[in-house]
Amino acid sequence: MQLVPAPRSVLQSLPLARDRYVDVLVIGAGAAGLTAALAAAARGARVFVLARGSLPESNSAWAQGGIAAALDPSDSPGIHVADTLTAGAGLCDAAAVAALAYEAPALMRELAALGVPFERDADQFALGLEGGHSRRRIVHVGDATGWAVTRALIERVRAMPLITVYEQAQAVELLTAGERVVGALVRLASGAWLRLLAPATVLASGGAGALYGLTSNQPTALGEGIAMAYRAGAEVADLEFVQFHPTVYRTRDGQGFLITEAARGEGGLLYTPSGRRFMPAYDPRAELAPRDVVTRGIVAAMQAEGCDHVLLDLTHLSPELIEHHFPTICARLRADGVDPVRAPIPVAPAAHYLMGGVRTDLSGATSLPGLFAAGEVACTGVHGANRLASNSLLECLVFGRRAGEAAAAYRGRAVPPPDPLPVMPATGLLPADWRGALAAIMRAAGPLRHGDGLRAALAALAAWPASADPADAEALTAVNAALTARLIVASALLRTESRGGHFRQDYPQSDEAWRKHTILCRDTPPVFAPTIAPEPALAAD
Repeated sequence: MQLVPAPRSVLQSLPLARDRYVDVLVIGAGAAGLTAALAAAARGARVFVLARGSLPESNSAWAQGGIAAALDPSDSPGIHVADTLTAGAGLCDAAAVAALAYEAPALMRELAALGVPFERDADQFALGLEGGHSRRRIVHVGDATGWAVTRALIERVRAMPLITVYEQAQAVELLTAGERVVGALVRLASGAWLRLLAPATVLASGGAGALYGLTSNQPTALGEGIAMAYRAGAEVADLEFVQFHPTVYRTRDGQGFLITEAARGEGGLLYTPSGRRFMPAYDPRAELAPRDVVTRGIVAAMQAEGCDHVLLDLTHLSPELIEHHFPTICARLRADGVDPVRAPIPVAPAAHYLMGGVRTDLSGATSLPGLFAAGEVACTGVHGANRLASNSLLECLVFGRRAGEAAAAYRGRAVPPPDPLPVMPATGLLPADWRGALAAIMRAAGPLRHGDGLRAALAALAAWPASADPADAEALTAVNAALTARLIVASALLRTESRGGHFRQDYPQSDEAWRKHTILCRDTPPVFAPTIAPEPALAAD
């Protein structure tokens, strides 16, 4: 049985497009995409980078907390591995985790040498503590680490003659020749179309938090890259594992603004509006438990008291510490009339990170030759069922570089003509407020799930159109977003247990028989692949 059928194309008619050739095409301009582009260009490849918005707009640029790396004398990459495996709830790929943790320290020193102004204690990195970590290992630039790292990468990209960046460029379809990916069909801001043809394509288009409405992500984080890869025939894996950040502030205009994990790492405490501290009774690690545990604790507290938020209290900390560590947060909250030095912050869980994605190996290679993936759009297995805090930017850097290097090795290979894209008839009606409608449906795949709700959500999504007029950029976005939403809901319905970021109220316990990866591929039945247990040597030094 094919659980989520998908046509080969999203197009109701074929646009006129001119061809351009390049060695490596990178779809996405966050930390993973920029790192991949730099790695490929360093090996002599001509690279085109597609930015969905303007170049500084990405989830990477919004990342606050920092980057995990074992740099303290009391720490080691092996301990970092062990913490990551614990958070991943039995579904991490041990080799991917080892690559992540052991490459992290040198990468942090490299970024510092490039000018990223990481905070220091004398001549050492100042290291923060976040939930799920057994050591202080969070390298940070105040509460704006993602922007500092992204800015440094952008400067390097702009200085690299072999890299060309297209901003406001929407990749709509991956182009294939047989089973091989040979580039992408792209709509530019002007409305013009290009077929960007390349022997290697790196998908680095980010996650899917914006499917849920309230999110810490950019509005463009709709999982479009996952939809394109699935339609092209690539395997996608573990899409049921969505991480909800426990502490997101809803701004006056209804947007989500993340309050970094580091706020709890520095001593922030959670209370209900009535003043009850609830996390110690929910988990012995209290506010420093992994994100899925804290999220469920907050949801339980909100349900118990009939409220839509809890309070994150920093007021017992020194004003100097709050101002120094969280200047961006202080400025944003004060703009809304909340002073975190004097008053607790209203917060609630919101969609934050997708652990699953397009399935890759350790070089970023997918199941389709010529297609690589890196960053949140990819599923390397490094996060398992639940990502450890501050491993996301690190994954972008480690596996973005690996994907870029592997893609550059395709340089010089001939690019066969792509197969014609079929024209798909119009089916179904797109809701006028499709984002709001999609967010309402996706509540069924929120922090607490039930089979009945998931089945209803899947039925609702099946009525959405599967194709769009190529002149309607918004409709193209909506169709791709809806396909990724269906893949997430279907994966959540298949997994009849609770594990990591996936919690089924009708199956509230973990089941060892489900220590498997959920793999979906166009035109084939779902596959459940056992995870490989880590070798003892990887769990500690």
